[in-house]
Amino acid sequence: MGSLVSAEFKGVEEQILIATTPAAGFPVEGDSYLIISSGDARYVITGNDSYYSDDGDVGGVYIENGHPVSGADAYDVATLTLKLRVPYGATKLSFRWRFTTDEEPSDDTFQDYFYSYVVFPDGKKVVAATLPNGTIPYVGPIAPYTRETTPGDGVYLYAIMNYTSTAVVDVSQYQGKEITIVFQVADTEDEIVDTAVLIDDLKFDVPQSFFVYNRMMVIAQVWTMYFFKLHDEFDELYANASAMGVDNETLSLAKELHENATQMIMDAWDTDNLDDIKLRLWGAIPTYPKMHLVRRAYVTEKDAVNLLIDAMKELEGS
Repeated sequence: MGSLVSAEFKGVEEQILIATTPAAGFPVEGDSYLIISSGDARYVITGNDSYYSDDGDVGGVYIENGHPVSGADAYDVATLTLKLRVPYGATKLSFRWRFTTDEEPSDDTFQDYFYSYVVFPDGKKVVAATLPNGTIPYVGPIAPYTRETTPGDGVYLYAIMNYTSTAVVDVSQYQGKEITIVFQVADTEDEIVDTAVLIDDLKFDVPQSFFVYNRMMVIAQVWTMYFFKLHDEFDELYANASAMGVDNETLSLAKELHENATQMIMDAWDTDNLDDIKLRLWGAIPTYPKMHLVRRAYVTEKDAVNLLIDAMKELEGS
C-alpha cells in the first residue's frame, strides 16, 4: 500500500527544487534530494549574485508572528506538507537534513529558520528536526553547530551546519493511520538574505516485507498531482478563452502544449491512459515513472494554462 495521501506546497515555485548536483554530502541515498529555500532554491547549489541583492526576495508568503519560537514575522515562507499513511509494521519516520544560510549564524537579529513537525490524527504535534540543544534550527541558536562554507561543500550560501542531521519521530502508535509532516523554511526581519535546507532519505523504518517510503516516488507523485490539477483546469479555460475571442494562433499553441504535456505524462508513467496513472499514483500499482518527463509534463501543462490566462487578461484590459 502506498503511503502518500496528498502533498501541498505553499510558496513560490522557485523555492523548491529536486536537485541532482552533489552538495554538502547530498544526496544521502539515490541520485537526488530536496532543497527548500526562502529564496530561489537553484542558487543554493549554483550560486548567483542576485542572492546578495534585493532580488533575493522571491515575493513569497508572509506570515505575521510566524516564527515558531520567537514569534517574529516570517517572510518568503516556503511550506511543503505531506499527508502520509503509516505502513503496518512501521515504528519510526525519519529523514536526513542539513541547514545552510546566507545570514551570519550568530546574529539573532535575523532568525531565519527551518521548522519541521509531525501532526498525528489525535492532534498531537511533535517537532521532527531539532538541534542538540533541543530547539528548532534557526539563526542565533544554530551558530555553535555551523561553519563557513568552503568550495568543496558545493553550497553557495555563507554558512552551513557542521554535519548532516537525522530527524526521527516515533509513529508506532499510528500504524495504518494518516499523519502529516510539514517542512517549512522562512526569512525573518527581512526578505532578502536567504536560508535553505537540504532534505533526503525520508522513510518509514519497516521490515523488508512492508512498503518502505521512497522519496523519489513522493517527488514523482507531487509533480503528477500538480499536473492533474492544471490538466483538469485546461478545458474550461480553453472554452472561456475561445468565447472571449482569443486569437486562433494562441488557442492552437495552448492546445498543442496541452496535448504534448498529456503525452509526456503518459510516457513518464509508461501508459496510454490517464486513469491508469491515477491508480499508479496512489500505489495500487507500484510503478516508478521517468522523473524528467513528469517534471516536463507539469511545466508544459502550466505553460499551456498560463498562455490562456495571459491572453484573456490582455483582452480584458484592452
